[in-house]
Amino acid sequence: MQVVQIGPRHLCTSTSKVTGKEATAAWIADRVKKMLLKNAALGAKTLKERLEGQYNVTLSYSKVWEGKKCALKDIQCTWEDSFKLLWNWKAAVEAACPGSVIEISCRKVKGKMVFSRMFVALRPCVDGFLMGCRPYLGIDSTHLTGKYNGQLPATS
Repeated sequence: MQVVQIGPRHLCTSTSKVTGKEATAAWIADRVKKMLLKNAALGAKTLKERLEGQYNVTLSYSKVWEGKKCALKDIQCTWEDSFKLLWNWKAAVEAACPGSVIEISCRKVKGKMVFSRMFVALRPCVDGFLMGCRPYLGIDSTHLTGKYNGQLPATS
């Protein structure tokens, strides 16, 4: 019997550059959570570069995008869940700034109540308007291009 030692550098295909097929969206999400907690605006391209450098794998952009989406879902909450928090936000604003007007409108879709629109007039803004800071009412809007489309109007 003879003992043979492999050199210090191992170059077989299984350990050189891994193709990333084994990396699932959940695996990626677990690794990018800390990065996203520091900066939630990091893009999938930046996360891809960091993961590939740190773990010596090759990942697809779409897999990293999916992993980022899973991580953000764990860190934050879903769009639908965030709408449920509007009522808490309304109560907090009314407690901190008495006299403010906040109206939240919901509608029924397929037997389920969903958010429709919201009106917010903070008391200091109303007081300033009534005291003559603005002799006219200007209305403008911006287009929403995220998951939910529509327009967001604002007055000045």
